[in-house]
Amino acid sequence: MPPQLALLVGTALAVYAFRTDKKRGLVASKDLFWACLWYVVAASRPVGVWFSIWGIPLPGSYGDATDGSLIDRVFYGALIVIGLKILAKRQFRWGELFQRNPWWTAFLVFLAVSIVWSQYLFVSFKRYVKVVGALVMACVVLSESQPLQAFCTVIRRRLYIHLPMSLVCTRYYRDIGVSFDWSGSAEAWQGISTSKNTLGQIAALGVVYFSWEVWKSRKKFGWKNIHLLYLGIALYLLKGAGSISMTSVSVSVFAVMVFFRVQSLRQRPNAARNFVKLVLGATTVLVLFVVTHSVVMFSEDSIFGKIITGLGRDITMTGRTDIWHDVYAATTNPLLGVGFGGFWIGRLANIPWNAQMSWVLGQGHSGYVDTYLQVGLIGCFLLVMSLLTGLWKTMQTFEQDFDFAAFRVTIALTVIYIDMTESVYLRGEHHLWLLLLIAMWDIDRPAAPKAPVPVNVTESAGERSALQPVRTAPRYYS
Repeated sequence: MPPQLALLVGTALAVYAFRTDKKRGLVASKDLFWACLWYVVAASRPVGVWFSIWGIPLPGSYGDATDGSLIDRVFYGALIVIGLKILAKRQFRWGELFQRNPWWTAFLVFLAVSIVWSQYLFVSFKRYVKVVGALVMACVVLSESQPLQAFCTVIRRRLYIHLPMSLVCTRYYRDIGVSFDWSGSAEAWQGISTSKNTLGQIAALGVVYFSWEVWKSRKKFGWKNIHLLYLGIALYLLKGAGSISMTSVSVSVFAVMVFFRVQSLRQRPNAARNFVKLVLGATTVLVLFVVTHSVVMFSEDSIFGKIITGLGRDITMTGRTDIWHDVYAATTNPLLGVGFGGFWIGRLANIPWNAQMSWVLGQGHSGYVDTYLQVGLIGCFLLVMSLLTGLWKTMQTFEQDFDFAAFRVTIALTVIYIDMTESVYLRGEHHLWLLLLIAMWDIDRPAAPKAPVPVNVTESAGERSALQPVRTAPRYYS
């Protein structure tokens, strides 16, 4: 098939998928477009990179790591301003939001303060704006009158575009959709994402979401469900080129297992909470195990080493332990770190051997390691407390909106799991950072409307009027 025809087919599929949403009655508010736009770009590549790929010259470039891209600053800045205007129109109460999320608030405040001791103040400030901007977009989603539908809309619209376009690029636009290792022999699919790992995360999310959509609509649509086709594309992209990526597969299996097990406990919210606690405990043990391995480096013949190799990994976890060893050696302030956003800046603030490579390492392949490097042990403590309290509050909403809570705890646990070997935390432009904020932040929800008080038909008109409940204007959010 000619590449142009393949692109046309992929575009037609995405357009048709959007049109089926209207037939299903899945109509979202116009304000949600901006959160979807943020998420679509965060899940693919920066706007400046796409213009460069298309051969459109624009001011600003990625040549200077301290300068960055002007077009991306304008893009994210404009979306943040639009998001703030939407929330202002909704009379969103920021003070109450921060009061309801004290640990997350303290964490964000500490990130802001840590910019003071960063050697690259302007770079750190710009990165902090993106982190806070993602929170603005998360609040736009959470303050919708139907937050579950809004959350699913953001995920679904991104997948409608990302999955077919990634499939087209891996097959027909290989200069965009395929990457190779330093020797040029090992091929990896990245689609329209920045890396194979990001594409794997998106494919895993697609497997979870479309499995749920196909399951709940199986009686109504059967084999005519377009989401079944999207599920197949997600599974195909999850396979990757050549050998299957164990990281992507494990993330997919983990997320599917958590989500559908929680769904099976719909009638037993307490049991669902206990299951989430069990998964969190097991994941915490696994995180501590990997963090310990990053420090002491278990031998391949040890019990822990055999566990790692038994899971299909080499003892260095595909070279991650070498990175962790070097970044720990470069750390000068274990308590406070180098300041938020002040470590991975091109070749300026990085591990020494990176300067001799043809490519630039931009993260430590562990969200916990990267948090330690930037904001030290204090920042790690605040992050852990934010995650625990955020997950705890989310679990308490099973009785209010079970499906929404199920999605939120699945996203939260999956991100906690992913950050063992990938870096999501503190990265405002990362697609999973936005989902994590939606999953973790707690905002005031309106109480469910009370059923009207029954009235005896034999009562007089005056008595009937006195018994009727007083109706007040609805509160959609605080």
